[in-house]
Amino acid sequence: MLNDREKMVLHFCCFMTIAKMTGVANKDELIEKMIKDIRKNRCRSLSEEDVGKLLDEVAEEMEGGRNMFKFLIDETIADVYPRKEDRWDDLK
Repeated sequence: MLNDREKMVLHFCCFMTIAKMTGVANKDELIEKMIKDIRKNRCRSLSEEDVGKLLDEVAEEMEGGRNMFKFLIDETIADVYPRKEDRWDDLK
């Protein structure tokens, strides 16, 4: 069973993904309402301060994750499509 922090992270990440994929209007207002509703209905043990700190931690981790995935994608592309100077054509 998920604890309240885990529930908040799950719902927040799902909502953010859907909002970005669908281009939902008034995203910021909906996020604020969604966070309040989730806290009230699914995560009662979390205070507003707890939620604020948790979402700050999530945002920080998402930024780090984005940087990691960019690096991994760039590395994968470099392995599949080497740069011209890495092809060693001059050694034929």
